[in-house]
Amino acid sequence: MTPVVKYLMIINAGLWLLTVLAGRLENWAIYQEMALTPALVFPGFHLWQVFTYMWFHSLSDFTHILFNMLFLWMFGGVLEQNWGSRAFLRFYLICGTGAGIVVFIVGYLFYPTVPTVGASGAIYGLVAAWAISYPDRMIYLFGLIPIRGRYFALFPIGYAVLDFIVGGSGISHAAHLGGLAIGALLVTGLWRLGRLKNRARYLYLKRKLKVIEGDRKHRNHTPGGGYWN
Repeated sequence: MTPVVKYLMIINAGLWLLTVLAGRLENWAIYQEMALTPALVFPGFHLWQVFTYMWFHSLSDFTHILFNMLFLWMFGGVLEQNWGSRAFLRFYLICGTGAGIVVFIVGYLFYPTVPTVGASGAIYGLVAAWAISYPDRMIYLFGLIPIRGRYFALFPIGYAVLDFIVGGSGISHAAHLGGLAIGALLVTGLWRLGRLKNRARYLYLKRKLKVIEGDRKHRNHTPGGGYWN
């Protein structure tokens, strides 16, 4: 349990308990102001909602916050240990806020009055970063079945894509897929135009290269006089 991951879990759990209590007292004003509702972001100019939405979770479904905090603990701790607390927190907030902007854009076009809450955008950014950074790290599924990181990460990623195709679950696909894309772009550096251009040029030149094998009979031949170093 690394420091930033611990505090993020405490803040999310604390705010969830407060909103549950506020809901029982029928005081929904704060919750409604913090949730991301595209029609309130624009033209209502409640711009803070693209940031505050990720600190609140569903009041009717406990598994919403449970699984988000579980994935935060599973993937966030390793990333924080290797990146440092400050870099990890910056990455988490950028993914969450970036996913919020994606939710606003998509929601403004298709469901402007529907509110969105949850840390899934930031969490899926962590999943993408973890899968790219540690693809061969072993995880024991259910504590028994060993599976490589790249394949384990396919579970939440595949779930997000499948749920987007099937639909009807009330889950924000824009937040999930937006967080995935932003996390992948940040950890690979492809958000920089120069890096993206160099990568595309490398892939283009790679297709032009040919591998030429020399004569196998002389491959291990030592030149006269030995080698110079």
